[in-house]
Amino acid sequence: MLFQTLPRSERPAWLFLILIILAGCVERYDPEEEVLKTGILVINAHLTDRPGVQQIKISRSTTLRIPKYEPVQGCYAVLVRDDGTDREFSDAGNGKYGSLLEGDFLQTGMSYRLHVITPDGNEYESDFEMLRPVPEIDSVYYAVEPDPDAEENGTRDGLGVRFYCDFTYDSDAYRYLRWDMVETYEFHNPPLYNVSDRAGPLPEASRCRICWITNENTEISTLSLTTLEKGSYIRKQLNFVPNIPKEQKLHWGYSLLVRQYSLSEEAFNYWDELKITSQESGTFFDRQPAILHSNICNIRNEDEVVLGYFSMSGMTERRVFAQYVEGIDTKRDPEYCAVRIPGPGYRLSPDEVYACTNAEGAAKCGVVKIQCVDCRLLENSTHIRPDFW
Repeated sequence: MLFQTLPRSERPAWLFLILIILAGCVERYDPEEEVLKTGILVINAHLTDRPGVQQIKISRSTTLRIPKYEPVQGCYAVLVRDDGTDREFSDAGNGKYGSLLEGDFLQTGMSYRLHVITPDGNEYESDFEMLRPVPEIDSVYYAVEPDPDAEENGTRDGLGVRFYCDFTYDSDAYRYLRWDMVETYEFHNPPLYNVSDRAGPLPEASRCRICWITNENTEISTLSLTTLEKGSYIRKQLNFVPNIPKEQKLHWGYSLLVRQYSLSEEAFNYWDELKITSQESGTFFDRQPAILHSNICNIRNEDEVVLGYFSMSGMTERRVFAQYVEGIDTKRDPEYCAVRIPGPGYRLSPDEVYACTNAEGAAKCGVVKIQCVDCRLLENSTHIRPDFW
C-alpha cells in the first residue's frame, strides 16, 4: 500500500493532507503556487445513513512543497434536512467536528445540506445531497490469483489473494456506488530469548510476539450502473493482497471489512475524478496534482476557492476472513528479524536490542530491531485481539 512504509507518527497527517489537496469534485482547477500558500478552506464531510456519532473535518490547505495539517477550530457546523430539521456538530478539537445522528433523522429519500461558519465570520454552504438506498452485499469472497507486480512486491510464488463482492442491481434509486476497505491481519514475531539492551534484560511487559495490524485501503473504487439492466448480478473486483513473506498478511489470518456506499451522480464524478488524478500521478508527489472544485461555496463570495466535498450515502458492510488459504505458501521468512552478529566494540542504537534465537536448531545471538521483540511498535499494531477475531 502507498502509505504502509510511513512511520506511525507521520502517516495520518500525510494521508489526510493528500486527501485535502486532491479533494473536490466535478471539474479541475489548476492554481498557481501562490494560491496554494493562502490557506484554502477544506471541508471533508462524507456522512452515511448509519445512526451514531459521525464526523466532519475542517482545515486549511498548505503548500505542496511543505505539506502539513492545519486544522480550523471554533467553527459552527450544522447539518440541515430539506424539511428544516437540523443537527449541530460540536468541536472535538484538531479540526474535527462530531454529531450524534439518530436513525429517525437519517431518512432515505430526503436531502441534506451542510452549513459552516468559520471563526472569521465567513459562511459556507453545500449543495443539497439526497440520501439514497444502497444494495445489500450478497457475499464477499476471495480467489488465489497471480500477482501482476510479483517481481516488484517480492511476492512468494508470484501469488496472492483477490477479493470480490457480489450484489444485485435491482433499483433505479441507486445508480452509482463506491467501496472502501479495512484490512486486519495477525502478525507473529520470531521466538527470541535472552533479550536485553544496554541496561540489561528487557522485562516481559516490553515484549510481545503476536499482534493484529489494521490498515485502511487508500485505493478509490467506484462503479456506475447506468449502462446495466436492472436485475444484473454484479461481481465487483476489490483489492489484491500479495503473499509477501515479511508482511505475513496471509500467514496467520486475514480479515477484510468491505463497506459499500450509494452516491449521487455528482459525488460519483468527484470520487471518479479523484481516482483518475491519483492514477495519472503515479504517486501523489510525482507532480503537482490538479485541484478539484467542491460542492461547497462561500455564500457571500462564490469566487472563493473551497476544497473538499459533502456527501450523504446509504452504506452497508460485510466482513470476510481468509485463513490457511489453499495454494498459498506461508512458511516463515528466514530473513525477517534475523539475528545479526555485530563486530567488536559495536554500540547498540536506540532502536536495537541484543537477543538470541534457535532457528533451525542452531543457537545464535546478536542484534535485532526492537520491533522484532515487541510487535506493538509496528505501524497500526496492537496486541489486543479484535472482538471480531
